[in-house]
Amino acid sequence: MRTLTFQRVTFTMGLPLLKRAIQDQVEKTRNFVSRSLVIGEVLSTADMATGVKCGIIYWLFGGAVRNLGGPAHVTQWLQPLQEQKHTGMFAMTERGHGSNVRGIQTEATFDFSAQEFVINTPCKDAEKMYIGNAMYGNYAAVFAQLIIHGRSQGPHCFIVPVRDEHGRLHPGVTVVDMMHKEGLHGVDNGILRFDSVRIPRENLLDKFGSVAPDGQYHSPIKDKSARFNAMLAALTPSRLAVTFQAMGSMKLGLTIAIRYSHSRRQFGPKAREEVKIIEHQTQTLRLMPHLATALALTFASRYAGTLLDEDIFRGKELVSSRPLQALVAGLKAYSTWENVSCLQDCRECTGGMGYMMENQISGLKCDTDVFVTFEGDNVVMLQVVVRELLAQYTKQYEERPVSSLLRNWAESGSDRLRTSFLAFNMDTVSNLTFLLKAVHFRERILQRGLVARIYYKVMTKKEDFFRAWNSCLHHITCLSLAHIHRGFL
Repeated sequence: MRTLTFQRVTFTMGLPLLKRAIQDQVEKTRNFVSRSLVIGEVLSTADMATGVKCGIIYWLFGGAVRNLGGPAHVTQWLQPLQEQKHTGMFAMTERGHGSNVRGIQTEATFDFSAQEFVINTPCKDAEKMYIGNAMYGNYAAVFAQLIIHGRSQGPHCFIVPVRDEHGRLHPGVTVVDMMHKEGLHGVDNGILRFDSVRIPRENLLDKFGSVAPDGQYHSPIKDKSARFNAMLAALTPSRLAVTFQAMGSMKLGLTIAIRYSHSRRQFGPKAREEVKIIEHQTQTLRLMPHLATALALTFASRYAGTLLDEDIFRGKELVSSRPLQALVAGLKAYSTWENVSCLQDCRECTGGMGYMMENQISGLKCDTDVFVTFEGDNVVMLQVVVRELLAQYTKQYEERPVSSLLRNWAESGSDRLRTSFLAFNMDTVSNLTFLLKAVHFRERILQRGLVARIYYKVMTKKEDFFRAWNSCLHHITCLSLAHIHRGFL
């Protein structure tokens, strides 16, 4: 499966349309992000392992070079990637740190005398894990703590050689095959360890932070926390790519299940022909909501892709907007959970035939189950959404304290009236206006309640913010999902 997938990747990326997509990425042509995302969706529909592996090589490794490096890095690493002279991998997750990228332990220590960085894995928890293309790739985009004169400047990304053109491992690099997984058997995942691997100073992707020959650190973003957030924001397109791949999986599963439902007959009026199973109400009510969700996700995700294109075209990728990051995080979580639910219903709605590998649904289930985990655990993604909502809430009060307070009182009074015996409303449940009011109402109630709880715990009970936040996590996930649902309407 791995050999076949690698051959498919090589063939696919040699097609003129795909070669042009990579060239667009190099040249930053208009709308290249949204076009690349749609291509990724199509590839994943054709073969999920091929789509994921192309994403690792060209949109994770290649995206790191383009989004975190300078023009020289693009020339040196991205253009040869387009010509398939080498392949890459993306090494961020560690055994001890997955979602908490800030806490990664791999070290990149600057050696002033040699003008090199020394990449080292100091402990078992620092091993890079689940690295796609680990058994084939030539280079890795490695996230490590940048250490200068014994002081860490936070996580930065480095290009580290793993294999030469003949497949021989670079000195100091160890790769361990992680072997079999639940799905995506064509994608080779491995563990990377680095034992004092030396790389040139120029291999630091330096858009957000560079090291001069004299050892001085320079960054266009002075605040360390803001710099870290900007680095992660530059990788937002790869998170949105997971949404597109999940959509492709949903669309394929639904196509199979709905076509089957129009051909399979079961039960019917006495002494008459059996009816198509799609005519049974339960079959329709199980499949049609998923079809509607797939359509809504298509519009929402392509809208997010357009926003990313506009930011990059206007040169704003240095500080990609936090609301956009929150939108993408929410879409990633919602779409991948919906994909799992959709494929399960598709499997059940196709009976025993859906359980057969030849009919693809069971294979899609295995291949896409991991989507809820990679590119950010879904529960963590929901917290990203709510942090942004609370940041906007706080900003409004800081900028316009009186008007914000009055508006909050008015909304609170209106919401109380709607749930009292004085409420009078002519909207019906099936009316879109009513649905919009309902989801807005739910989100407002949850947001005000969360703000009050956290404020009480921090200001009155003097709890530290982490403990207050942690004790409200269920409330946070409910608010995040309410916000995402409201966004679809």
